[in-house]
Amino acid sequence: MLIVKKFISAPLFLLIFGFLIFRLNPLLGSYDFIFSLSLDSLNLFVFLSSLILLSALTFVLFAILAADWRLILPVAILASILPILFLPSSLAIFLTAGILISLLIIYFTLDKTLRTYITFDPFPLFGPSIRNLSFLLILVFSLGYYLSINPIIQQQGFQIPETLLESALKFIPKNQLQESKTQPQIQITKEQIELLKQNPEALRQYGLDPAILDTLDQTANKAATPAQLTDEFLKQTVKSQLNQLIQPYIDYLPIALALLFFITFQTISAFLNIFIYPLLWMIFYILEKSGFIKFTVEQRPVKKMVV
Repeated sequence: MLIVKKFISAPLFLLIFGFLIFRLNPLLGSYDFIFSLSLDSLNLFVFLSSLILLSALTFVLFAILAADWRLILPVAILASILPILFLPSSLAIFLTAGILISLLIIYFTLDKTLRTYITFDPFPLFGPSIRNLSFLLILVFSLGYYLSINPIIQQQGFQIPETLLESALKFIPKNQLQESKTQPQIQITKEQIELLKQNPEALRQYGLDPAILDTLDQTANKAATPAQLTDEFLKQTVKSQLNQLIQPYIDYLPIALALLFFITFQTISAFLNIFIYPLLWMIFYILEKSGFIKFTVEQRPVKKMVV
């Protein structure tokens, strides 16, 4: 029965952590979600940050109840090799090492705390360990994201995500849009697109990539109006110019993306930390009332100096 008590939270930790790795897998090879300003992207960040905090909480709870490195080490190793099931081998090896080191650091910190504390209070005793483990996991995932996205950008280059351009256009004041509609506009027709495709040097003279004509051609094939073609041309023009501005700094871009990845998750996790203390109180309240754990009161002699 005692061994069951010690391992009671281990399956929950492995389940939550495995699901976290599974959901992170498609994100490690993409950068579109970082620039997305949609509500769906925000919900995704909050959901993944919640999984990180729950993983930290359940591991800390397991380490507290087990209180034995011979029990904790196998579970930590099992959790650390979960990336091998979902990720490429080179990236999985790095994440495996980083996760195992993070879990062991937190365990040894907890072990020292459990050996030296005087009065049991879960908030100051275990709250910092949960926050530190979530920080370490986010750091490991951010470094893994850098290792994953760097070769992709070096081989395929970087393109401004469509979602970022579309979101930016939404922030244009409506009065400016209304004024623009009342003014004469230069509109692009399908015939003009064909002429530009025959003479791409005309675009290069203005620093534009002729590849934008392919996108315009696809829009034209969907029976788009000249006004829609003009809007698409402007969007692709801005995208092309931004890509050219970024090109000289392409080697530093993976570092910037990894920093954005880290800052985003760490910021959301810091906000979600306010829910950790109510959860800790509720968990230990249930454990105590159910008889799963019990507390003892010790009286120790105190030596004081009197002059």
